[in-house]
Amino acid sequence: MPAPSTPHLAEPTVVAPGEGELRWYRDRLVDLRLTGAATGDRVSVVEIEMPAGASTPLHRQPYDDETLYVIEGSVVVHLDGTDRSVGAGGLVFIPRETPHALLSVEGCRLIVFGQPAGQERYFRALSVPAPARELPPPATGEPHPAAAIAMQQTAFLNGVELLGDAPFAATAA
Repeated sequence: MPAPSTPHLAEPTVVAPGEGELRWYRDRLVDLRLTGAATGDRVSVVEIEMPAGASTPLHRQPYDDETLYVIEGSVVVHLDGTDRSVGAGGLVFIPRETPHALLSVEGCRLIVFGQPAGQERYFRALSVPAPARELPPPATGEPHPAAAIAMQQTAFLNGVELLGDAPFAATAA
């Protein structure tokens, strides 16, 4: 009989500036600041820098609530069919199961709080380590059609259900 698994315990944690895990995800820089490994899977904190025009596909998280805090710049948040502009200092709460998408109106930085933790697994699975604290170089060419299927499956396996293209009129990938 296998031994029972030990629950992951939360540890008091301080993450100083520059101590996160930098990743290039699509056209943005993602900093995994606080992960479930340190919080007993209670919360994750991810900082994201998006260039102007960047958007997310329409998606939802079936298992976690998401809170966004806009540090600088502004975004349009599509929540369950309604678009809202959110500038620096603004907060957005997105309950689990709520379809949503983001559009960076101008370059922006935001913090994403996920409860419970898990969003870091999604970002880690679909990104590569960033060599420096800078946005990735622009994409060259179109991705292979199989890449969309792989992204859909990888996202689903990591707690994100992709529902379709960004619902904004003219967006960048």
